[in-house]
Amino acid sequence: MAKQRKQGRGSRRGTPKSADAPLSTATESATSGSSAPANAATAKPQSGTTQPPPGDAATKADRPLQFSVPAELVEHILLGPVDDRRVLQDSPLLGDVWAAYALDPGLVQDVLITPHKNVTAAAVAQIIPRGIDLRQQERQAEDPPPSKRPKVRAKVAYLQGLVGARLYFDEVLRILVPLTQWWSQSKLQERILKIDQANLHALLQREPDQRGDDQKNFTSLERYIALAGLIYWIGKLERPTIPGSAPPEPVPHLPRLQIDEAFRAYLPHVPEIIAGMFELYGVIQANPKALASGDPDDDEAGSEGYIFQVSLNRVAAAALDRSVPAVKADAAHSLFNVNCKNIIWAVLDSGIDADHEAFAEHDNPDRSRVRKTFDFTRIREIVSNDEDDIAAAELEDIANAAGIEPAAASNYLKEIAANARAKRPINWGVVEKLITLKNPPQPVSLHGTHVAGIIGADGSRTNHPDGMCPDIRIYDFRVLGKTIDDTEFAVIAALQYIRYVNERHNYITIHGANLSLSIPHNVRNYACGRTPVCNECERLVESGVVVVAAAGNRGFQKLTTTDGGVFESYAAFSITDPGNSESVITVGSTHGNWPHTYGVSFFSSRGPTGDGRLKPDLVAPGERVQSCIIGGNHQEWGPESGTSMAAPHVSGAAAMLLARYEELIGQPRRVKRILCESATDLGRERSFQGHGMLDVLRAFQSI
Repeated sequence: MAKQRKQGRGSRRGTPKSADAPLSTATESATSGSSAPANAATAKPQSGTTQPPPGDAATKADRPLQFSVPAELVEHILLGPVDDRRVLQDSPLLGDVWAAYALDPGLVQDVLITPHKNVTAAAVAQIIPRGIDLRQQERQAEDPPPSKRPKVRAKVAYLQGLVGARLYFDEVLRILVPLTQWWSQSKLQERILKIDQANLHALLQREPDQRGDDQKNFTSLERYIALAGLIYWIGKLERPTIPGSAPPEPVPHLPRLQIDEAFRAYLPHVPEIIAGMFELYGVIQANPKALASGDPDDDEAGSEGYIFQVSLNRVAAAALDRSVPAVKADAAHSLFNVNCKNIIWAVLDSGIDADHEAFAEHDNPDRSRVRKTFDFTRIREIVSNDEDDIAAAELEDIANAAGIEPAAASNYLKEIAANARAKRPINWGVVEKLITLKNPPQPVSLHGTHVAGIIGADGSRTNHPDGMCPDIRIYDFRVLGKTIDDTEFAVIAALQYIRYVNERHNYITIHGANLSLSIPHNVRNYACGRTPVCNECERLVESGVVVVAAAGNRGFQKLTTTDGGVFESYAAFSITDPGNSESVITVGSTHGNWPHTYGVSFFSSRGPTGDGRLKPDLVAPGERVQSCIIGGNHQEWGPESGTSMAAPHVSGAAAMLLARYEELIGQPRRVKRILCESATDLGRERSFQGHGMLDVLRAFQSI
């Protein structure tokens, strides 16, 4: 992968989860099947390779069906032999994009596109739909035509500095890559024309277990062309069908192959793979201005490329009793008479049961302290440049939850889509009419309610212990939905909206944000702490908001060895995003009752960060923490464990500081410093405990 660039680019990536199968069943009008050159099946292997037996991938006549390419084979082609892996690929496609498309070349993937520094996200978003239409026409004109595939909605949507789109791999190659800064390099086209195709054949025919000491070097451009050609070729093959289905129904996901099985499946077709890639290059070069925006200002801004890089839209997952006394929050309340009723904290999670009695105002039980609920689980479709991305039934659900008529919701969607097509910035004033829930449904899981309860539950009515701030006001930001498709895009959108709310009022309305969620960081993609969600957290902190994040629950991992055995161990360098962000307060977990005895929880992610910074910043109780949950008559309580439970203790502590010392409002870095410097040392490694265990009383006494 490329060295880190100015916009925070890192290097390569391993195996992600594959995308869900497209939901639409409409297909492009194309005849299935694609024939290979006459010499493809009898191509003579290069020196150092062997002619394989028939591959283990499914076949139809003499043609293979679509098959998966394991991550190990992707890295073998893209980065070189495992014993001599010094190659850095410099294409704009990050490692997780390669791995996801290789795992199932016939499916769309949800990608995040970072525009070039001179180009707006709106300008890039406007080009992509035109490119999709152009690519469909090109596919229909191919001879022989590629196989049928579902026609799915791209759901092109943009935020500040980011574009999301659901694309097939050939669309990435045809639309996104030619728009990149990388493609616009003055010498790149010349280098492509000078490529020795014999080197590409040798690269693809090189056995995966062949050592890297044979003095044969391949350039990063040759590796890009070879791997792109392989995935592109597989994507044009017919897809396997579910056995016994009538009519034949394509499998939702391709079965995983071993590295040698995938190698044997494609090896006889190497000449066709290489030829297909150069044919696509010819199509692109035949009309290099086909994707020009038509706007002179945009075309001038994009003269060095419209796109900087392309990454995968990553999955975000959810990562009291004695815990409040353990961090001395009760003592601080008693001694300093802290009242948090003027503090508002955002909880970015799965949703909060606002009707739970623990969130009722003390003097007005009929009113909830969960003041507002925002649904970001559909934000991608809402800010899309196509209002039809939301089906009629879904539109009715949105309207009902927002307390408006479906016709009004439809008009708002049309206005948002029109703004997107006109390349205007997102009008959050219109968007919030669709995401602000007046009739919020029950949360999809108990996680968000439990987290919010640790921050602000009032247990006085039910003989349960209070949370950290039993009078605080809470904003419920729902970013984690029913499926794992709820991703980084939704989290980033929520963070941007918080900035909008504060800037709109010219004073801080939302004082802090709690993110008890975990997005695994992969070193092959970005510099640590410079992923899109980390960058957005940095912007939010810079705007004056305290941001608290869970460290993650990857501190103990089970690994399968090459000989089939199992190895279990504690894992350093396991902090997840957005906890890797420098300015975020990253919280690990410790035992609630006996932290000095048991130290850091076994599951709590360990530091340091991948670039050597101290993380976590501190630890707080995260084992069997009692808090309110959904269910029953909005009166249920229960225990949960994880760094997700530790983080809200620190959010509560920060809120208490802001409530007691108003001069700290708008100074999140000072709040972080106070909490870290006053933490209690547990006598553990700094990369395990950070500065130590949260101590609210000492934090107050230090000011």
